[in-house]
Amino acid sequence: MLNLIFPNLSRGAFSVLLRHRDVFIKMWKTTLIPPFLDPLFYLVGMGYGLGALVSDIDGYSYVQYIAPALVSSVIMTAPFFEGAIGGYVRMHYQKTWDAMIATPLSIEDVITGEILYGACRALLQAVSIMIVIFLFGLVKSPLALLMPFVCLIGGFMFGSIAIAYISWIPAINYIDFLFTLIMTPMFIFAGTFFPVSQLPPWAQKVAFFMPLYHVVLITRSLITGVIHPDIWKSVIWVIIVGSIAFAVALRLLRRRVVQ
Repeated sequence: MLNLIFPNLSRGAFSVLLRHRDVFIKMWKTTLIPPFLDPLFYLVGMGYGLGALVSDIDGYSYVQYIAPALVSSVIMTAPFFEGAIGGYVRMHYQKTWDAMIATPLSIEDVITGEILYGACRALLQAVSIMIVIFLFGLVKSPLALLMPFVCLIGGFMFGSIAIAYISWIPAINYIDFLFTLIMTPMFIFAGTFFPVSQLPPWAQKVAFFMPLYHVVLITRSLITGVIHPDIWKSVIWVIIVGSIAFAVALRLLRRRVVQ
């Protein structure tokens, strides 16, 4: 479908993705291990530590409740950090984007490759956490085998949001607002550590519009095997928001590169 919109886009974007893959392989210890340990600490500390003081939630033990949410949080944080910080550094400081655009690659190829790389990072890190929670006996359904699809569409959505964000900020310092005002509230209030139903009615409505809320809903359904009745609405929501964010990122970055 991408080829119908942008000729040769898929091949060019794949070249960008391979470039980032090669860099990742050289630096995998520093780019994979720390993001892997962070949710693991949350799982052990909060799931088993705080979980001993918390009663069951919706029929799950506390560690069973937060385990899928921690997988979802990685689907958000991996492309957010890669797209926002990595993307901005490659665009503004290292001039990697300029070098790639000087080749037959187009700006659309570069942007799409960046977002696809963020989605692949989300997939890699989320699957790593999935293996851990499986070993802890927290994966309750074979439907969890569908999680790579969720990782890719969720990672593409968050990567598109991150790239769209850096397309208009004037300096790298403004990335802090993405993490403080967007990522952190989602991490806390999107149904990760407690049900959204515990929030005031107005906050529940706000939570519904948080991208992470829908990824958590899908992930929890697949890992626990208890399918939420709104799961298909959430899948469609993620695809639509990801498509809109992708279109916005393309439009804004075309303008920025031209300027």
